Amino acid sequence: MSKSYIRHFNANAIFHRIRIEPNVSQRDIVAKTGIDKSVVSSIVNQFSELGLVERNPVATSNKPGRPMEGLTISPESGLIVGVQIEADTIGYVAAALDGIPVCSKVQAFDGKLDEVADVVARGVKEIVSECGRDSETLGVGISLPGLLTDEGVLLHAPVLGWRGVPVVDMFSSALDAPVFAGNDGKAAAMAEYMFGECVDVRDFIYLFSGSGVGGALFLDGDIYRGSTGLAGELGHIKVVPQGRYCSCGASGCLSAYLCEPALAEEIGRLTGNLPSSFKEIIERANANDEVVVGVLDNAGAVLGSAISSLVNIFNPPLVCLGGDMASAEPYLRPAVERPLQRLAHPSMSVQTKVIFSQLSTVSPFLGGVALALDGVTGLDSPHVLP
Repeated sequence: MSKSYIRHFNANAIFHRIRIEPNVSQRDIVAKTGIDKSVVSSIVNQFSELGLVERNPVATSNKPGRPMEGLTISPESGLIVGVQIEADTIGYVAAALDGIPVCSKVQAFDGKLDEVADVVARGVKEIVSECGRDSETLGVGISLPGLLTDEGVLLHAPVLGWRGVPVVDMFSSALDAPVFAGNDGKAAAMAEYMFGECVDVRDFIYLFSGSGVGGALFLDGDIYRGSTGLAGELGHIKVVPQGRYCSCGASGCLSAYLCEPALAEEIGRLTGNLPSSFKEIIERANANDEVVVGVLDNAGAVLGSAISSLVNIFNPPLVCLGGDMASAEPYLRPAVERPLQRLAHPSMSVQTKVIFSQLSTVSPFLGGVALALDGVTGLDSPHVLP
């Protein structure tokens, strides 16, 4: 392993420790990362020279001597932009390099492939302008609802009807900043790891629901990608033999029982009143619509069965449920826990905590920000860190 790789690995660890713990001291960085004190001092000095971090006096107890110095990511170190493309909307979030959002917006989208690159380029330019900061755009992360390879090719996005699209090349040609594209489930998992309740959790399973169901296997501090980057399609776990048909073309998939269109279709079939959105589904459940509550309960039972299989295979300490599932926690949690207790191996289920993402309900478009931040600071794409 080269010295330059080791230094960049250390720089990445130090940068994200400062990001996670604003005003952290160099002493605490050494204690929490295990990196040698002289290396931490050298890298922090270089961060300071590059304008990436700021040094601030930190109030301590009334001990004599020089006050302790805390480190924060400089808000002027640059901007990153997250873009989340959905079936009928595109969401934008501009953030500082610490990942904290500065401004955001959502625009309608007609799903046309031949126009999307120009639409996104204009949207990114507008959101950066709205921030009112004279900062360089360091990277753009684009979250997409479909299968993406490591080479940046979108193999299939059922809700958009797109196949075989070289999305990284397409967006790179329209944008001035480096582009990092990824599957929406993996992007949301990365956001949970960077900003949410999975910070410092090196092993967890993430499930995400919306127009489809996706997810990620976060193993040993990184997303497991498989041979070509397609691993983690947890929405296509088979949960009901010869069950409902899924958008992937197979039957019995988790997504066919848990995604918004599937829930709406089932509610419409049973009541004759098709919900127009997941928000309406929750409103009807909150109004004690017994049919809607029953459909959500059944979806939760199917979800619990899928989680049980994942627990038995991976023995994770944590399973995090995001997207629409987080909004439906009161209706899904009891239903999830019943099959989990029945189907998961007892010695493993007691080691697994199932949580519902709070990040999904308060900051739903951070997946693209996470892709951009990981891209510009990551070990494979060192655009910012020394």
